[in-house]
Amino acid sequence: MTANRIKRQSICVPITAKERISIISEVKKIKDSGADMAEWRIDFFEGAEDEVCPLIAELKTILGSLPLISTLRTIYEGGEEDGRRFDYFSLINKIIEQDASDYVDIEIMRTGSASDEPASNNSESLSGKSPEKDEPNDILELIGAAREKKIKLIGSYHDFEKMPDKAFVKDILKRAADMGADVSKIACMALDPSDADVMLEATGEFHEENPDHPVITMAMGEDGAVTRLYGGLYGSCVSFAVIGRSSAPGQRSISEMKALFDKIYSQPEHIILIGFMGTGKSTVAKVLSKKYNIPKVDIDIMIENKCGKKISDIFSQDGEDVFRKIETDIIDDLGNMDRSVVSCGGGTVLKDINVRKLRALGTIVLLSATEQTVFERVKSSDARPLLNGHMEVGYIKKLMDGRLPAYENAADITVTTDDRSVREIAAEIWERV
Repeated sequence: MTANRIKRQSICVPITAKERISIISEVKKIKDSGADMAEWRIDFFEGAEDEVCPLIAELKTILGSLPLISTLRTIYEGGEEDGRRFDYFSLINKIIEQDASDYVDIEIMRTGSASDEPASNNSESLSGKSPEKDEPNDILELIGAAREKKIKLIGSYHDFEKMPDKAFVKDILKRAADMGADVSKIACMALDPSDADVMLEATGEFHEENPDHPVITMAMGEDGAVTRLYGGLYGSCVSFAVIGRSSAPGQRSISEMKALFDKIYSQPEHIILIGFMGTGKSTVAKVLSKKYNIPKVDIDIMIENKCGKKISDIFSQDGEDVFRKIETDIIDDLGNMDRSVVSCGGGTVLKDINVRKLRALGTIVLLSATEQTVFERVKSSDARPLLNGHMEVGYIKKLMDGRLPAYENAADITVTTDDRSVREIAAEIWERV
């Protein structure tokens, strides 16, 4: 087996200047920034409608091979007040008819001009609807016109007030796809960190069900920042970063995003050992490292070095939640390393985002053992905080049974360690990886 190939997320930088000269200046900076594409937010533009298409042509000339998204965002989906000056459907249709842009963003819930109220935005109204019969005719006409040109359409939906439930997110993505959009996009405001989890989970599920349909998803605001940084691990194909002025809350700088992407999409092809405590991860890692001449890395030791204290002290002094946050963050550093054998803590893969990060960085190997074997291996240890006061086979079995589904879901391969020599285990792992 080889490392799980996850496509690197593209980075798009918005153009938000108001005047032509400033817009041209921004585009030149984007061209030199290492961005993968640019988005012109026309609602920021102070010029006249008949200047839009000629300016798009200028921007495309400067960008060269970098694709350009042309977007007129209405105020109901986070656009600038000046955008009201433009007739939404007339301008979007003109951009399409003149074959001006690479991509055009259309708000799939629009029913008329930029000053109209948005269409219904509750999940019940989306269920079971036929796009041929129920979608606004104006939107379908735009889609039909785009199909006759080379322009691709991004069917988008934005909510700057709240995060809807997971079903609604998936319904929006499917609605855009069923209407004929080439890319489905949804961005909603995260009011707390759990909202980011909703967006990521919905993205992952939709992508698994529709692997060939591109999606762009994000939770806006600081509580949603994780979706901008790691959405690609769940199937979102584009993330938005900034050089200058932000066009949406929570956007990160392109330099920060590029540095992170260089880590998590580096594909070092690590051999990543997971499993319950006492299954032999650290011991097997040592033998693999020595026998096959590759570096050995222990995530728990990385955490101890970063924090300057033992894992048991982090648990007792700061709590498990703090430890798990540090653990999630430190996984990114594996992307800076040459191919290594990586030993994970027993609870590392209990968080889905950890699994997706690790899966992008290598092959995940589950080491398994019976509860009796684990007890014999750890019964003399005082460095197992989860077993403090519970060093018994029955409690170990209870913990193992609770974690087994997560371990099996994360694993690319499983290797049993009961009654086997470490060298034998290491040899099997090397052969299978």
